[in-house]
Amino acid sequence: MISLKRKAYDIIKENIVTCRYAPGDFLNEAQLMEEIGTSRTPIREALSKLEQERFVRIVSKKGVMVSELTLKEIGDVYQVRLMLEPQIVRQWGTSIPIEGLEDCRKRLLNYRPEMDMRQRNELDDCLHRLIIDSCPNIYFQQWMTHIYCQNQRIRVISGQLDQLMEENNESHLRIAERLLISDYQGAADLLYSHLEQSKEKTFNCLLKIGAP
Repeated sequence: MISLKRKAYDIIKENIVTCRYAPGDFLNEAQLMEEIGTSRTPIREALSKLEQERFVRIVSKKGVMVSELTLKEIGDVYQVRLMLEPQIVRQWGTSIPIEGLEDCRKRLLNYRPEMDMRQRNELDDCLHRLIIDSCPNIYFQQWMTHIYCQNQRIRVISGQLDQLMEENNESHLRIAERLLISDYQGAADLLYSHLEQSKEKTFNCLLKIGAP
């Protein structure tokens, strides 16, 4: 049975990642208690863990604030992804299940512009999540899971998913097809280029809206 601390942590984190709690918002403990249906202690324990993970920060005399994402922090997220994701493909590509790749490819081929936001988020995530989840190195997995949650925030804040979905979909298809023929170096090279292009376009989007 899931603990109250875990329940509070999961709900608050999900709302931060999806930007329901936007960067710069202050979180009220009493409102969180009512919304989640738990006492103050699990809320405080969850917020403490989220502070360690840099999703929130304590502001003196004001309370708990959802962490803002600066351009430097966004650059740091992409730097880690560029270092680790292609390396996972090069080193552990054989661990990525063929049936998972085939399912992901089928979903990518079935992309339609009229898909709702949840469907597009899941589709945009499917290949990256498959790669991360297939990595046998638990430390890589932990780092990448945390980094990818921050990346989801970046995507929502920048509005990138709406603008670049079709282009991302085509890139993901090319990577999946390389993986399906066991061309792991080719897939890693395509993935690196995809992430570099995504980083550049994300920065351009954020600069237009005046990101700090």
